[in-house]
Amino acid sequence: MFSRTRFVAGASAVALASGAVLAGAGIAGAQGSSEIAADLGLAATALNGPVTVSGNAEGGPTVTYTNETGVDQQCLGFTMPYSTVETLGVDPSGLDLSDLVAAIDLITAIEGAGGVSVLGVDGDGDPLAYEGTVDNGGVVGAVAPLALFGTGGVAVAADGDVTWTAPTPTEAAAAATICVPPGADEEGLDVSFGIDPQVVADQINGRIPGGSLEIVSPDMISGGSVETGATLLGSLGDAGDDTDDGDIPVETVE
Repeated sequence: MFSRTRFVAGASAVALASGAVLAGAGIAGAQGSSEIAADLGLAATALNGPVTVSGNAEGGPTVTYTNETGVDQQCLGFTMPYSTVETLGVDPSGLDLSDLVAAIDLITAIEGAGGVSVLGVDGDGDPLAYEGTVDNGGVVGAVAPLALFGTGGVAVAADGDVTWTAPTPTEAAAAATICVPPGADEEGLDVSFGIDPQVVADQINGRIPGGSLEIVSPDMISGGSVETGATLLGSLGDAGDDTDDGDIPVETVE
């Protein structure tokens, strides 16, 4: 958990970076400021959720899912490069696996982009992460029994958690977990999404004029600090725009 001092430092850094973006573009133009604010708002949603993602010494991501539902669950999931999320235009806040045909198409596209690992289970019911390939059935092969019959997942007790260390991707990652109460079908699917804080640092620093200046580091990033930066950037952008055209509302995360 972030201390208050660390949170304030992170929020200030995000706000400072947001200001630098606007200063470089000119507040009167503030081109893309609402889009950036929306990106940060979406990131805040992911960072405040039950899935945390971070890089590890082996190069791949470590993923932890915390069961906040109050009931026992069985869980599986997958990791992917965050760049795939951007390229395919995936809306992480709206992942829906209730339409299995559409879900299979989406997951197949994600796997086709490469760098996907399955967050699965071994023969003893313990967490097991492995690269998703056509030969081993990939994400769909692992998740289908869970989605259809509520079987084959890692047991996660109510208010408990589970952690996987995945071999891929080796770049900043996103992760999705799919959980059901034991024996539930696809109508009981609980889909959650998380991102590596490095994603947010890269997004902010990559938009700062000059390109080489890195104001924000991953250890400054939290859901609260990103939400603060999104709100500030959105308000500054709106202040420099005489019209409401193109404004993208930023969802407030409780």
